Amino acid sequence: MRILHFSTDDISGGAAKAAHRLHSALCEFGHESQMVVMIKKSHDDQVIQAPPPAPRPFASRFERLSQHIPILRDRQPSAKYTYNFDLPPQMNLEKWIAETKQSPEIICLHWTNGFLDVKAIRRLYDHFRCPIVWIMADQEPMTGGCHYSFDCKGFTRECGNCPQLMRSYPNDHSRVVWQRKKDFLAEVPICFVAPTSWGRERLRQSSLFQNHRCELIPYPIDDQVFRPFDQRIARDLFHLPQEKKVIFFGATYLEDPRKGMAQLVEALNLLAQKLSSTVRDNVYLLVAGLNGKPLMEQLPFPGKYVGQLNDDVTLALAYQAADIFVCPSTEEAGPMMIPEALMCGTPVVAFNSGGAPDLIKSKTNGYLAKYADPDDLAQGIEILLEADNEQAIRDAAVSAAKEKHMPKAVTRMHSELYRSLISNG
Repeated sequence: MRILHFSTDDISGGAAKAAHRLHSALCEFGHESQMVVMIKKSHDDQVIQAPPPAPRPFASRFERLSQHIPILRDRQPSAKYTYNFDLPPQMNLEKWIAETKQSPEIICLHWTNGFLDVKAIRRLYDHFRCPIVWIMADQEPMTGGCHYSFDCKGFTRECGNCPQLMRSYPNDHSRVVWQRKKDFLAEVPICFVAPTSWGRERLRQSSLFQNHRCELIPYPIDDQVFRPFDQRIARDLFHLPQEKKVIFFGATYLEDPRKGMAQLVEALNLLAQKLSSTVRDNVYLLVAGLNGKPLMEQLPFPGKYVGQLNDDVTLALAYQAADIFVCPSTEEAGPMMIPEALMCGTPVVAFNSGGAPDLIKSKTNGYLAKYADPDDLAQGIEILLEADNEQAIRDAAVSAAKEKHMPKAVTRMHSELYRSLISNG
């Protein structure tokens, strides 16, 4: 089967890695899978960097000039958080179409912010007339531009008055983008794939696509990399103390409020007060991500900050070195770190959010804490620190993740979906 993926990046960031993992798994199991990306960093021959957009000399001159004219500069939309303004695509789509020799049987859209706009997506459908599968890395496909709506329910209506825009009003840019999606995409038979039940539930609330087909298919996790491993060797490679209880946590951007580090700091300080001195002195932290030094200063336990872990093997070693992985995210379509940790046999403590409820069973393979409740998060960590059935918990962690995330099983689900879409086309 010929499958063509569109993603802004191929391996930079969680969404891009997830897209590339799916593409790689499809290739491994015999499909003709290719990725088209705006930014290529891998050495994968089946990843194609899209041709850049055709030069727009007059538009570029106007854009440069507008930055120096306040009335023009202030009219340009800006947001307080990651946002898709549906700007012109950063690829020469017509050139790429003209150079494409073989039509895909399936088009897969991933995270395409800054790469494709809604008109480009419609153009792909009109040209190839093949099924489109949109894999939801977050909420952006169903909103007026925000990647996470937080407490806002605008996406269940028609957006407008967007709390994330610097300038919001009833017909603001979120309403404009919502209307563009309605005009260009609402009638296109897009099938959505939600990697977690969190995404599926939100699509069902969407005013744009609630009646579209949506399948729940997890992301594949490479079980040859993310697997149980000798903890002593993993700790030795990270230069971690062998006899301590190691708690690992991290995120690409530790300062991102979605990642819940403020709640985790509070939870760890509560935990330090709860534990006996013997147990407290035996706790050691392993922290990964960007800009982590200010965070380390707020933590009550000793630990090691290792910066950003850029490759899967090193990330797997971090899970394998730990006794517990903590994921305090409060708004998350995934995250992949939960199944990755579980595949390594590391129990996970997480809030009841995102994909955590799909995998975590309290006191069996981790602990599912009340949403955004630092006290319950601390309790979950305490329970796992003092558990006397550690190996049983580790075995259950591996089993839960393998059941849903093994590449062969995930690829089979995608293959079956693609075949059903083609036969119904």
